[in-house]
Amino acid sequence: MLLKWQVRGQDESLSISSTTIETQYLIFDMAHFGPDGGIFSSPNFPNYYPQDTILFYQFIASPDYRVQIEMDLFQIRGVAPQCTHDYLDVFINVTNFDIAQNVLNDQLLHRYCGRNKPPLLVSFTNLLLLGFFTEDTQTERGFNGSFRFISAQPYRKNLIREPCDYIFNSSISKRGEFFSSTYPGTYLPWQFCNYSFIGLPGERIHIRFRDLILFKTPNTQHCAIDLIKLYDKTLDPPELRRFLSSFRHINNYDYQYLPEETEQYHITDLCGTYTLPLDVYSTSNHLLLYFIATHYADLTDGEQIQMNDIRRSLWRKGFFAEYEFLSSLNKLDFITKNKSNQYLSGTECDQTIKSFGQGYGKLQSPNWPYPYKPQTSCTTYLLGLDDRYTLENVEIEFEQFDIDCQLASLVIYNASIIYDYRLRTRPLFTSSSSISMTTEKSSIFSNYYRQDLDFKANLSFCGHFKPEGRFVSKNALLKISLIPNDRLVNNVLPSLINGGKFQAKYKFVKSYHQVAADEYDALNPTICNLSYYQSRTVSGKFEPPRSSENDYFSNSNCTFNFYPLNEDSRLLIWYDYFNIVDDNYIECPSDNLTYTYSLYSSSKFYLHPFIYCGYRNFPSPYLTIRSTQQFRIHFRANDDSEAALGFDGRYQFLNQSNILFSSSCRSPFDSIIYINETNEPSGNLSSNGYPENIICEWSYVTKHGFQFNLELRMLEMEGSKTKDPPQGCQSSVLRIYSEKRIHEFCGQEEKIHYFLTDSHWFTIQFISLNRQTKEPLRGFQLLWTVVQVKSNITDNQCLLSNEYFDCKKNSNSTITNSFCIHRSLLCDGQIHCQPLSNDDELSSNCFLMIPTRSKFSLSTLSSSSSSLSFLHQNLIIIITIFILCIIMLCVATILILLLIKMKRRQQEIEIPNELKIEQRQKRIRQQQQQDNSSLRKKSIQTYLDDDENSQGLIGITMMEQAVTTV
Repeated sequence: MLLKWQVRGQDESLSISSTTIETQYLIFDMAHFGPDGGIFSSPNFPNYYPQDTILFYQFIASPDYRVQIEMDLFQIRGVAPQCTHDYLDVFINVTNFDIAQNVLNDQLLHRYCGRNKPPLLVSFTNLLLLGFFTEDTQTERGFNGSFRFISAQPYRKNLIREPCDYIFNSSISKRGEFFSSTYPGTYLPWQFCNYSFIGLPGERIHIRFRDLILFKTPNTQHCAIDLIKLYDKTLDPPELRRFLSSFRHINNYDYQYLPEETEQYHITDLCGTYTLPLDVYSTSNHLLLYFIATHYADLTDGEQIQMNDIRRSLWRKGFFAEYEFLSSLNKLDFITKNKSNQYLSGTECDQTIKSFGQGYGKLQSPNWPYPYKPQTSCTTYLLGLDDRYTLENVEIEFEQFDIDCQLASLVIYNASIIYDYRLRTRPLFTSSSSISMTTEKSSIFSNYYRQDLDFKANLSFCGHFKPEGRFVSKNALLKISLIPNDRLVNNVLPSLINGGKFQAKYKFVKSYHQVAADEYDALNPTICNLSYYQSRTVSGKFEPPRSSENDYFSNSNCTFNFYPLNEDSRLLIWYDYFNIVDDNYIECPSDNLTYTYSLYSSSKFYLHPFIYCGYRNFPSPYLTIRSTQQFRIHFRANDDSEAALGFDGRYQFLNQSNILFSSSCRSPFDSIIYINETNEPSGNLSSNGYPENIICEWSYVTKHGFQFNLELRMLEMEGSKTKDPPQGCQSSVLRIYSEKRIHEFCGQEEKIHYFLTDSHWFTIQFISLNRQTKEPLRGFQLLWTVVQVKSNITDNQCLLSNEYFDCKKNSNSTITNSFCIHRSLLCDGQIHCQPLSNDDELSSNCFLMIPTRSKFSLSTLSSSSSSLSFLHQNLIIIITIFILCIIMLCVATILILLLIKMKRRQQEIEIPNELKIEQRQKRIRQQQQQDNSSLRKKSIQTYLDDDENSQGLIGITMMEQAVTTV
């Protein structure tokens, strides 16, 4: 399309004019283009626009019309919002083109450059002006768009005073539509528009926003720039007058400088964007909507940049809404007027029911006890307490229910069905559902009232039978909505055209059941009394109830009950996290954790003597003692303002085959070791290094009347109970039990600890779970000694003094009780009299009478100490035997040497004699050979002649054989 440039000449009064650049004008008149308008573009488009250009686009509509412009492509050199090079200025509130000064004085809507094209534009009058300015440097492709002319009649309907004061009267029209003064184009700055709605007595006004895009400062909650203020029951609220008065006197508009509103008539403020449609209702026959828009220049640079974003959420498009005056809306009498029940301003019949510690109440449908009116849409929000002091869940149970499924349905959000905990079976569900439900298994609500819960996205009910059971919310909010169908079914009988009715009872329950447990207190579910059974769950976690901020509740009590299966079962408790607020780590007077337990032999509960609190001051891993019937953990928090995350505890019921029990040490299921105080008066125990994931337990018993003196010689373990602040014993602990006494140790100790038991037994527990560090540590080493404690009953003397040695106290000893040790322990290399003295190792006491023993019963755990005792008791005999052995060895050596010498002499004498005998024997053998030869010849000759001489020949032959043999 060829554009004709019309030059009107240069006006020197224009401040933007240049003495070297000719100002040009391009006119688009409705009389020439018609209502459908046409297109326009920058010079040379789609080629680059020229340099040094001042061009005004003048759009002129008929008096009853307005101009609408929409850009298609936009590329102008420059960066918003400064636009220091080329730019396009937009004026939509122009009253006269002929007076140039008037144009300049009119408010500039906005200046555009870069790639962010202007949004849809609608003029406020029948004129619209665009000013295009370029420099003498590089250029871009420019822009093109379309324009049309639209009727101004819809903008003037119900307008009683310029520029935008509207009144909508029910006596004139029951329904209609209204919008911002330049919708759907960008609205003007500095607008204060009044939309008043006046109904007949008994009517309520309903406004439904179909489109709503008002500028809102990014990342803010309140409406600080542009907003719609809605008021109920009045058309001239005093708070609005105060607001406008303050607004006119404040250049930099900010809520923090404005007087606080009374909220007497104020419904709400709207800005930004919303999920549409958005409905607003009045409670009376009067409603006021006041629209306020400020200037672009009031924005900061960062907000200006956001404003030039092409996202629709930042446009100043305005609003489009529908209105209607209704006498058929339900009355609000069903909403109880008290502190707990509150009508939600601006809604049809929505309400909130807050706990405030009330605990329970009735929930009824609108227009109760009569059926509510068709197409009614109401929502009830039940809000339990949700703070650091309490977290409540909501339960509801229906008493009456009758809702026609063809008309509406009742939807419950954020809840699950539960059934009475007293019932063994689940009742049949008789209500119908019109909305598909997605099942999501909830793990944190395991066995609520001994049942599993399946949470749905929503639960929908309708029909003539009430939903059975109860409904519990997932958190502190439960939402119930009465939702009508989209339209009435045509074949519904007129007698059935009513919405039905329902009534339910509700209550707020403390959410202790969110803590995982096998069982909750059936008699009083509102208290935190949780139970864990070995017969149901072998291991698991336990924790205190926490608020929405994940802190435990102040002023709360919670008891965790653990039940082993039988007398031979044990329970192990340990913690992954621990943070209970209290500055006093010793007494823990504020918030704390304590243990109690009962035994099968008695129903009495015994108190574990340690109390736990502090930040990361971990309680020690705890293994219940033999025959524990029930173990309790008590958590207490006072009502101060301080709280923390509490603790993450773990439990595990143990049997004899558990992998934590190693063959390298005795297990808690091994029998008790009985000590003979005479045969085995002392021994030692150790962790055999510092292994992990192991539990050892040694239990020793000796004869009544004797006690044990324990000496902890070495301790190298993780954790610490002595640092400030203490770390506790998270992974490992050495625990020493005796009559009425328990000691716990961890960390590293340089000094030696001594313990004198109050009875004839003691038990050592060594628990080492997952190590927290890889530091090389040695565990522990402990020496035990059977002692005889002196008392007034024994006149402070040792019984059996001939067998027991009196460990007399040194002057600097602080020990009150003194004791005696068996004499066999004297001078055995270990000091058994400590901490009283070291008398048992003095050389002057080493040769006292030592009683004899018929036999020794050496335990495997005390074999080394018993062997040493045996050597010391027989020292003289051993030395005598040793000397005799040496003497005998010397004598034997001398005798052996003499024998060897004598044998050598005898051999020297016997050698010459043997030579002479050998020569003689040789000559004899030669002579015998000659004689034998002659005899054979003679015997052969005479053999045949004389038989009588045969016997002699035989004898000669035998002799010959014998000689030959020799």
